[in-house]
Amino acid sequence: MANTFNNRAYAVTATTANSANPYFFNLPQTIHVYDHIAIGTTIFTVSAKDDDYDYGGISLTLPTSSSYFTITTNTITTSASISSLTGTSQALSVKAEDSCGKFSSSTLTIVIRNQIPVITSLPTTYEIDETHTSSSLIHSLGVTDGEPISCTVTSTSPAGGPFTAKEITSGSGNFGVYTNANPMLDFDTTKRFDVYVRCSDNKNYDEEQLIVIVKKNAIPDFTNLPKHVEKDQQTTSNNVILDTVSVTDTDGLTFTYTCDPASCPISIASNGRITSTSAFSSVFTPGYDVTIAVNDGHTTVGGKLWSIHIKDVNDKPQFSNVHGSLGVFGVEENTPIGTTVYVVSATDIDPGDTLTYSWSSFPTAGLSFFELGASTGIIKTKANLDYDTMGSTSFRFTISVTDSKDTASATITVNVININEAPSFGHTSYSVSGDEDVAGTKLSTPGFAVTEPDSGDTKYYFMDCGGYDTNFFEMDSANGDVYLGRDFDRDAGHPETTACKVTVRDTGGLTGTTSLTVTIDDINDNTPRFEVPVFTFYLDPTDPVGTRLGNVTLAATDNDITPAYSGVTYSVDMTAFGNDYFTVDGEGNVTVNRDLSSKFSQMEIINFKIVARDLGGLSGTATISIIFPETTTTSTTTTEQPHVFWADPLNVVWLEFGFAALAALIVFIVVISIKHCPGCSKADRVKNRGKPLEDTTDKSRLIRTPKSKLRSINHLIGAFSTGKKEAEKATTKGDQKKSNERGDDSKDQNGTETKKKKMISVNNK
Repeated sequence: MANTFNNRAYAVTATTANSANPYFFNLPQTIHVYDHIAIGTTIFTVSAKDDDYDYGGISLTLPTSSSYFTITTNTITTSASISSLTGTSQALSVKAEDSCGKFSSSTLTIVIRNQIPVITSLPTTYEIDETHTSSSLIHSLGVTDGEPISCTVTSTSPAGGPFTAKEITSGSGNFGVYTNANPMLDFDTTKRFDVYVRCSDNKNYDEEQLIVIVKKNAIPDFTNLPKHVEKDQQTTSNNVILDTVSVTDTDGLTFTYTCDPASCPISIASNGRITSTSAFSSVFTPGYDVTIAVNDGHTTVGGKLWSIHIKDVNDKPQFSNVHGSLGVFGVEENTPIGTTVYVVSATDIDPGDTLTYSWSSFPTAGLSFFELGASTGIIKTKANLDYDTMGSTSFRFTISVTDSKDTASATITVNVININEAPSFGHTSYSVSGDEDVAGTKLSTPGFAVTEPDSGDTKYYFMDCGGYDTNFFEMDSANGDVYLGRDFDRDAGHPETTACKVTVRDTGGLTGTTSLTVTIDDINDNTPRFEVPVFTFYLDPTDPVGTRLGNVTLAATDNDITPAYSGVTYSVDMTAFGNDYFTVDGEGNVTVNRDLSSKFSQMEIINFKIVARDLGGLSGTATISIIFPETTTTSTTTTEQPHVFWADPLNVVWLEFGFAALAALIVFIVVISIKHCPGCSKADRVKNRGKPLEDTTDKSRLIRTPKSKLRSINHLIGAFSTGKKEAEKATTKGDQKKSNERGDDSKDQNGTETKKKKMISVNNK
């Protein structure tokens, strides 16, 4: 291990030999397969071997590809349906190859053939009764075949036998032999049928024989008739088995029977069982004789007697007063509840039986309106009968009376009779209202809620307002609407409210009443009016603020009766003057509101409006005319008194001659002025003749005339008109004026107005 003492050499010798070919153990070979096998079915397993030492496995392939077969590892399977290859041989070459590329080939021959159907359940024999009537399965066919088959009856002997082959269950592929419906088998005519059945897979078939033996029908015979039975009336109910008829034949039996008396309460089933068809408690015949016959489909045997006795038959109650016309009667609507309408009577001859009444109604609502005494048979009203609101007014009652064993029934008809009923108002009082207006004006709708029990009846309305007031109003008889009967004016004293009686009447003459209050409202239909259209006052422009015009109240009147409309407020319209120089209070007192001297002057006339407006918005006006006449001014006050120059008699005497000369001169000047003045034409003089100063067309003439000239003319005319006497009066008036200045306030309004009128007279002259 540590040291090398010598060197050695080794050699490996390889000896080669030729590779051997693989070989098959089970090929070539011929196999047979059916053409109906499924795709993927294994039909052969290939066995191959290779003797080489270096054998690394063998691969098996099909050198020539096949549309129907394939090999996987060593298994050959179908790869497609081979049903089309029926009757052929398919040579399938198989190649075995080792890992060295050595191979061998061999052939698998596949013979493809059809599997012939085989009926395994035939031949056999089947017996059938000649009374057979239905279509039924008599034999299930057993068939071996890998493919779907169909079976038919190809023939019968004798020919025309009533048999057929068909699928037992649709789509199952299982077939059977059936009799036809109503095969009409007759033992005396044909005792045997040979039925030939063929089953085919559409390539081959198998046919076998079914022998059908017809059995003769046995004639039925009664074994327990005639017979007599007894049943109790009260304990025998409906559908109770009364007896069973025995017959020697059980094939398709049918029983018929007749009864004496007719319509006996029994039935007989095909098995001979006799059953009650109603409770015998409702049967009052003591017994029945029943003649029974039986038929097995071929032969009828009978009749045999079966009788039944019903024991202890109860006598049925009988109605005595609801038959015929006695079963129909009427009752008036509104008949008081609890009123006896009718008494139903029934009798029962069985001693000791207690009768009990009950009923039903058509329509069923009849039970809500009427009641029947269960023990007395008394029919009474149960609810209010209102012909007009009832859904039905005719009721058909079926009344039953029982003695606890049997029940009798009868029918009665109760008709509700319609009577005329009075209409009525829904409320004891109503009201309508409206404004005063002309005749024919409709007032508000009273909204009468009237109940008219008689449907379809027509209602008429009438009103009575008590004599005189009735004429104020009219009522539409068709609907109760209220109208003004004549022109209505509350301000003329027509009443605000009127109590009326309203009557509603139907076509039958029945009535209902209520009260109606008619209220007529006043409207603002009167304009405030002043006593006169024009008020004339005299002022001096220097009169202080607060001076009252004429010391009078300019009140307007409004004829509306309602305070809300008749109240009046006042205002003055001085828009044209730019300022409210005058004002008016709520009583109609007009006073100076601003300094007048800055706007107006003596010998000037102004006009403005005073407006009276009621609380409803209507207004009336009057004209206020203010005259500022010439006045003499003292150191302390302004007066409307003419100059007191005339109070001195000496002045009058020495100026009388001067005035005469001056008057002549003035007349001359006036004539010349009129002749040459365009505004003083004859037409203007005619136009202004007789008018007061304030209505003169050319008012500016007076205003434009110099005050001194006008004063001289006034004095001159005054002298000529009054003389010394007027001068004395003027002196007296002058003294009165002085007295006033000393505080004497005894001057009244009438005296002031007199002075002003005289001054106007002087000015006009």
